[in-house]
Amino acid sequence: MSRRTFLRDTATSTAALGVLSAAPFLARGRVIGANDRLGIGIIGVGGRGSAHLGLLTAMCQRPEYNIKLVAVCDAYGPRLRSAAERSGAKPYRRHQELLADPAVDVVLIATPDRLHMPIGLDAIHAGKDLYCEKPMGHWSQFELSKQFYAETVRLKRVVQIGNQGNSSNAWKKVAQLLKEGPVGTVSHIQAGFYRNGDWGERMPIPDPHARPGPDLDWEAFLGDAPQVPFTVDRFFSWRKYLDYAGGPGTDLFPHVFTPFVSLFGLQIPSRVVASGGIFKYTTYDREVPDTFNMCVDYAGHKLTVNLTCTLVNDYQTEPAIRGDGGTITLQNPVWEEGFDSVTVTPMKGAPRVVKGDKPNTTLLHWENLLHCVRTREKPVSDVEFGFHVQTALDMAMLSFLEEKVARFGPGHEGILL
Repeated sequence: MSRRTFLRDTATSTAALGVLSAAPFLARGRVIGANDRLGIGIIGVGGRGSAHLGLLTAMCQRPEYNIKLVAVCDAYGPRLRSAAERSGAKPYRRHQELLADPAVDVVLIATPDRLHMPIGLDAIHAGKDLYCEKPMGHWSQFELSKQFYAETVRLKRVVQIGNQGNSSNAWKKVAQLLKEGPVGTVSHIQAGFYRNGDWGERMPIPDPHARPGPDLDWEAFLGDAPQVPFTVDRFFSWRKYLDYAGGPGTDLFPHVFTPFVSLFGLQIPSRVVASGGIFKYTTYDREVPDTFNMCVDYAGHKLTVNLTCTLVNDYQTEPAIRGDGGTITLQNPVWEEGFDSVTVTPMKGAPRVVKGDKPNTTLLHWENLLHCVRTREKPVSDVEFGFHVQTALDMAMLSFLEEKVARFGPGHEGILL
């Protein structure tokens, strides 16, 4: 599916769906000069958003970045007040209020997955550029991901998806080794994410007695999710639940999967099969799997990407890129950063080892975005790239939940099961 055809076909559905939020935006945003200070707003200051807040606060002290953290927003009052005190930024209870602030030029969205694209649509219609944390959206929002992609292109906004591994210098070394040709034509990639523990899903609950009210906006948290009764677990440990997240397939695999999508220029998969289940953490109300595997076929590239994950054992295996001339393996990967070294093992001849790198990729990702906001260039993890990744993740989750093979339909109808 070509980009031009996709945008043409999506234009009609975008117009029919309309903007999900009733927020009266549709602003153009200010014209930013090369020497203008950029105002940053953060929507969602929980675990990941708080980490960004710390990084951005430090960046604000460095004149070469020329940015100011001007606004923060969160559905939980204590978290919001803490972020405002740490940063000196203005606190907002609702994201629509933050987006209406003319001092905000760039918005970071670090909310639960399901809110990423609805808030992102509001942000680009408010004339803001955007850093949208991964995954780009919830696994059930394929149609919305098409709309978000098309609207971003139509409005010419700069959107960076939080696949910060795309900013790592380490992967440039792998790309160079592939160009040199010792591996030959690649047909198989295998990689995985292995952890012993469920802390990523069973998130901390700062106040077990919290209830909806002035300090906890349950309605804002739910967004377009099913309207269910409030529980503190759903609000604070939302990654346990399929309504708001997808488990390893959408939380961990974006780190593992995206470098290969970028290296090989992969777009929409032709077929995805996924398997797994809740095999260990069965004693509480967990809905997302603790073991997850996905096999992604790209017929046009004659290439398969095979990903495995378990949260019950942290024994690591080396990722491998296999071609008809040899194999590339990665040593001690930290997926969102890089790896210690890369080894090229040809079918004939001696192996070659190249030193890797593990930089601060979140910083590099922000540097890339800020540059692109000023130049209007395409960022390294732009919305088109994000759409391709998100479609593969959507297909995997639907395959797993429906126990069927997911295909991308001919004629651009979408995902077929």
